[in-house]
This record gives sequence, C-alpha cells and structure tokens, in this order.
Amino acid sequence: MVRTGARTATAAALASIFTSAGLFGQQECEFDANSAAATASEAIQGLAEAATSADSLEILMTAWEALSADLESENPVVPLLGAQIQIGLGNFRDAVEFLDRYDATAAPECMMHGEAQRYNGWVRLYNQGVTAYSAADNETALDAFMLANDFKPDLRTYSNAALLQSQLGDNAGAIETYQAALAADIPDADAESLQNAVRGLGDMLVAEGRADEAIRTYADYLARYPDDVVIQIRYAGVMADEGQTEESSAIYAETLERTDLTYQQWLEVGVGFYNAQNFSDAATAFGSAREGNPYNKEAMENYVNASIQSGRPGPVIALADTLTQWYPYDALAHQLHFQALGRADMNDRAMEVMGEEQQLPLSVTFAQMAAAANGRYIVQLSFTNRTASGTLQITFEFVDAGGQVVREETQTFDADSGGFTFELQSDVPLAGFRYGTIEG
Repeated sequence: MVRTGARTATAAALASIFTSAGLFGQQECEFDANSAAATASEAIQGLAEAATSADSLEILMTAWEALSADLESENPVVPLLGAQIQIGLGNFRDAVEFLDRYDATAAPECMMHGEAQRYNGWVRLYNQGVTAYSAADNETALDAFMLANDFKPDLRTYSNAALLQSQLGDNAGAIETYQAALAADIPDADAESLQNAVRGLGDMLVAEGRADEAIRTYADYLARYPDDVVIQIRYAGVMADEGQTEESSAIYAETLERTDLTYQQWLEVGVGFYNAQNFSDAATAFGSAREGNPYNKEAMENYVNASIQSGRPGPVIALADTLTQWYPYDALAHQLHFQALGRADMNDRAMEVMGEEQQLPLSVTFAQMAAAANGRYIVQLSFTNRTASGTLQITFEFVDAGGQVVREETQTFDADSGGFTFELQSDVPLAGFRYGTIEG
C-alpha cells in the first residue's frame, strides 16, 4: 500500500473561519428611508452589547418583528436586513431568498453589502459543517456544505460535500457536485482547491467506469494548466489503462526529466506511477522525493515499497530497518522490512522481524505529521491495542532539514484510546519526526 498522507481536503482537516458580525461597515452607497428597516437596524446594533446567546436571540427576534411590518417593500435594504437577521437566527434557506431578492433590486454600487452577507452565511455554514463532521454527523455536515454554496460558491465546500457524498455511498452525487464546482468557474479559486476538485472528479469517474469522461476532464484542465504534474500523471495513468500507451509513456518520460519539482510533488508523481502499477518509475519518483527531504516518513515508506514491488529489495533493506528503528511500533514499517528481507532471500531474518513485531504490546496503524499554516504541524497516531494497559507515554523527536533534532514532545494517552492527535508550533521548518519506546 502506498501512503498518500494527509493531503485530501476533507472537512476533518479544516479549521473554523471567523467573520465580523457587523451589518454594513462603511457606507459606500445610499438606501432610501424605510421606517421598518430603520427600527430593525437600530435593534440589531444591540448585538454588539449582547452578553449571552439568549440576549442575541432576543435582539434578533425584536429586529425581525420590526422588519416584518414591511417585508414586501421594494426597498433593497429590507431584504438585506432580512438576510442578516435570518442568518443570525440560523434560518439559512430564508436568508438565501432574501439575498437573491436583494441582488435583483440593489444598485450596482451597493452589491458589496449583499456579498458581505453571503460571505457571513457561507462562513457560518462552513463552520457548522466542520463541527458536524468532527462529531461524525456526516449527513448534517453534508447539508451544511451544500447549502453554503447557495450563499457563495467555493471549491472548499463543494469538495467537502463531494467527499462526504462518496463516503455515504453516493458516488453519482459526488460526481455531480464536483462537476458543479468546476462549472461554477469561481474567479478567486486557489490552485490547490481547483486541483483537488479535478482529482476528486477524475477519481470518481474512473471508479464508476467512466474513464473516457475522466480523460476529458483531465485534458480540459491541462489545456489551462499544462504544468500541473500531479494531474499529468493521473491523466497518463487513465490513458495507460485505456490502452493509450504511447501518449502515457511520453508523459511519464517527460515527467521523470523534470528538475523543478518539490519533494511533495515527487510524492504525488510517485503515487501516480504506483497506482498505474509502474513500480520502477514510482521508485524513481519516490527516490527524487527523498533527495528533496530524506526525513519524510511517507517518502521513506513509499520508496521502500515501490523498490520491493519493482524487484529491487536489496538496496532498501537498510532503509526498511531504519523505519523500524524510527517507528518501532509501526505495522507498515515491520511489514516492509519483512518483505524486503524475504524478497532478498533472507528468510530467517525476515521471520525474526515478524516475530519481533508480533510481540509488541500495540500496533501503530497510522502515524503522520502534516504541515499546517504559520509554522503549525499536526501529528496523528492511530493504533490497535494488543496487551498494553493503563496510561502510557511516548516521546516524539522532530528534525530539521539537516536531520538535527530541534524539538521533543511527550504525549500521554490511554492504552485503549486507539490513538491521539496533537499540534505543535515551530519557528524552524520541520522535515520529519520519529518516536521512541512507549512507557507506562
């Protein structure tokens, strides 16, 4: 199995977003007077002084009662205030209707106020989706992400919705959501989110036996972004599966000649080669990733795995042994060491390695570090308990680009917890990590 790390833009990896609760900000346009709106607006100003959620609810209900006296007014300030009040009350579908009405009646110079409320609604729904997903309430999370796009189309909420649809078994719905995301042609979409949507759609189409549509999706994207090596490899892989070997081989050869890729991009390229069962080129790509960062766990694991699968186990036996030293409870590290030794006809030592692994008190099934924004790193470890009990401790060491230990963190956890996640902040960029013997 090739590890692809924590790249997928699922809701679990997304932090909440915060936005101002202000109504208009600076007035750059003028609205005609409306007594109901004026009374409602005056009431809303009290939100800044609200001490509790109950106080806020009372203020919003007072504002809504005042505005209800003239809800059918053609003055655009009425639907604008209606939208803000309904967003505050959590009635998002009603808020969308008010904003649609505002957009149809407001002057061009006043459109930014509707856009501000659309963003306000999007943020609240995005955060609701993240909270629901964290609580394993996937249906509620999906509803929140889908409705968020009615406020403001955004590739993050589209992709999160599509991923949830796939997890819930609705691949057809996921495909439609990805297609809607790309059709929205969002002008301020960032490159990573766009790439994730294209990858997600392509993967779903292939899984559903619609490879020809996947090829067209990749081709259309590459016509606009010809230097995206990650999509190029996926494109080549699908073409190879469909018998278009000459075209795919040309892409593979050109990619391996690249000298401008980061180690993260080489990891992506390697995964693409591996998934196409091109193990030799996968090993070459993972080797290039290791040249960029020799301390990345994912690169080490994948390089060993691809080398074994390509029939070259001997040169990676030492690295496989290093994996078991750096990650002594990792099931995959021991499995790779066992396989490398076995393929190299060192069967007695291979059996010793597996015997050592089977004596461990627990088996780590996942251990990765992912970089977040502003020097933050997220470390996740999952395990299956065998014979351990009580409260345990494990110390992590973090290394810089030169392999020097620059940080240590000790985590305490319960033997039956199944895993843990923690964050750390580092002024020095971290290149990798390892952990030691579990105590307790």
